Amino acid sequence: MASGQAPGDIATRPQVTHAGAESIGRRKSDDSDGLDFESLFRQGLSIVQEVSGKNWTDYNQHDPGVTILEALCYVLTELVYRTGFPVADMLPDSEGRIDFARQALYRPEEIFPSHPVTESDYRKLILTSIPFIDNVWIRPVDREEAGRPGLSRIYVQLSERVSDQDQEVVARAFCDVVRKLYGANRNLCEDLAGVEVVRRIPFSLRGEVEIDGKREPADILAEICFECSQYMSPRVPVHSHAERFKQGESLEELFTGVFSEKGYIDDDELYPWRGHFSISDLVSVIAGIDGVKNINQLAFVDGFGNETDSINLESSLSHRAVACLTASLPIEDMRLIKGGKVFPISRQDVQQEFRRLDYTYQVSRQHSYSFEWLEELLPQGVYRKLGEYYSMQNHFPDIYGLNAFGVPDTATDERKAQAAQLKAYLLFFEQVMANFLQHMHEIPRLFSVDGQLSQSYFHQVLDNDAVPGVEPLYLDGMDGRLAGLMRRYDNFDDRRNRILDFLLALYGEKFSQNSLRHFFPEHTKDQRIDNKLAFVKHIVQLGKNRSAAFDDRNPVSGDENCSGLESRLGLLLGLRESEAVRDENSGDSRAGEFHLVEHILLRPTAGARHQNLDVPEGFYGLRLSLLFAVRGSGSSGLAFRQLVEETVARNCPAHIHPEVFWLDVPDMTRFRELHDSWLQARRTPTLAAQVVDEAASALLGFLLELRKPPAT
Repeated sequence: MASGQAPGDIATRPQVTHAGAESIGRRKSDDSDGLDFESLFRQGLSIVQEVSGKNWTDYNQHDPGVTILEALCYVLTELVYRTGFPVADMLPDSEGRIDFARQALYRPEEIFPSHPVTESDYRKLILTSIPFIDNVWIRPVDREEAGRPGLSRIYVQLSERVSDQDQEVVARAFCDVVRKLYGANRNLCEDLAGVEVVRRIPFSLRGEVEIDGKREPADILAEICFECSQYMSPRVPVHSHAERFKQGESLEELFTGVFSEKGYIDDDELYPWRGHFSISDLVSVIAGIDGVKNINQLAFVDGFGNETDSINLESSLSHRAVACLTASLPIEDMRLIKGGKVFPISRQDVQQEFRRLDYTYQVSRQHSYSFEWLEELLPQGVYRKLGEYYSMQNHFPDIYGLNAFGVPDTATDERKAQAAQLKAYLLFFEQVMANFLQHMHEIPRLFSVDGQLSQSYFHQVLDNDAVPGVEPLYLDGMDGRLAGLMRRYDNFDDRRNRILDFLLALYGEKFSQNSLRHFFPEHTKDQRIDNKLAFVKHIVQLGKNRSAAFDDRNPVSGDENCSGLESRLGLLLGLRESEAVRDENSGDSRAGEFHLVEHILLRPTAGARHQNLDVPEGFYGLRLSLLFAVRGSGSSGLAFRQLVEETVARNCPAHIHPEVFWLDVPDMTRFRELHDSWLQARRTPTLAAQVVDEAASALLGFLLELRKPPAT
């Protein structure tokens, strides 16, 4: 370095043309972590003085060692600067796109929604999935059927557009659709006691309304009918997610619960069943309609022509009937007047406008919304070329012969050798820093679900473009030599497992499978990595369907129709699907076989109880049995069984009580036969309830035998 040049001046040289040049001013400022240039230089100089003692110089700027230290500290600030980029800038490809699926990062409409859990969830699911349903209610029936919590009955209010048709045919069709939808979205230890179409009790209006004459009287009367109908049997409105987001709703609020492309339903607009209605409430509704000046008189009229100021449905009709305003309103009963003059109104015009208003609502219910607006909210990264290395040797004064100018051709061989020797010496530092940047470049690959990844340490070979004149110093096969050196220190299994644990922790998940290696030596680290990868890749479904049950009306086929608990246990306990299939040739149970039985599905439906079975009180309510095949080596130990039972307890929904049983080959074979027969009976709609109960009784008897203590 030239005499008189301050140590910090090297940071402002014009040769700096690499990606981080814009950060020069920031690097010179103090850093709270002591990683700015001045702090690094002071620390480095202190260390040099401590280890060299009197064997070196006065440590002034003219000393080549101080120059080397300055250049090294400057380049280190560049590395520190790059680590400060936003995470979004570390993930894009060369075109600036982030592969969110590869990084196990999921869009709001994917990760926030859940399987329906609450009554509101199921109501939203039905309303956004099945057209021409104005409202729906769900009531538990445990009060009616004591000791069997988890049973529900669904009450469906159909639109008047379909309810006027053949009631029996329409009701049967809608009930079947609702039953299938519920079955495909059922929760563990829950079942449906029945589906009923709500009976409509029609009322009409009689009265006199004064209008201002600015609107067509038929339109005003149709709107009066529509708003009054909405008051008596309110239709649930569906909103656009985008519009609600603009109004201030957060993404988490919008997408928590059941998600549907048909729109968003606010919990406050899931109207409860009502049995009381008053004219005073109706007056305030009509008064808000455009064109209405005054309401002179108003009354409800029942089906027998009787007037009343209020409607009170009997408690016995709760959820089984609704009061509604008939669309075929007697025109002569409602008079619209202005200045004492009664306007003549066409019944056809009123009904046509009423159907238009209703059609507008029905169309809004069936509209599928686009979610392209979410693209603008996703993180947008800037491609930074994080792996690009700019050699510290480019910052040395020309006299050193290290930069692009090199040593003059007229220099002696000794001088050229000295420059090459110093270049090689500095390469030890540069290779480490270049590898550091290569690690940053590989962050998207390292923190990904790439199943082909086989290394966690990375390197790059510095060529003449990065370090001027370095290639003649290399031995043959330098790339392979560096790769081999990195492999020696790359504890890939441990690092990959920890990174996958981090990705799981992003979603509040923890993988307990590491304990399995104490029981099964064949359960290698590679297998744990594969299982964690599978868990991360399916984290959306595993989280969403945590409490979901299988659809007992459809065939069971692996993950296509499997409860959420079974899927989680299969991964957490290393019981992959391929292991959970028995050997058809031998009939023996495979090592990883396990089954889940929900007790509520075994309840009698044809009678009050199963014949010849002493079923304990509370057996059906919120209970399930998990049956595991006894595995060969290690599985018979108490410690392994305790691990399995603890894993079951941690992952089973908190309100459900699981019972774990261990079956040998003969018992598991017998169970499969009974279980398959029972499932086949439930899936056959033409079978009588008594036949299904007989199959359930046989399986139930087997489970009750397992609960008995072993004979001594």
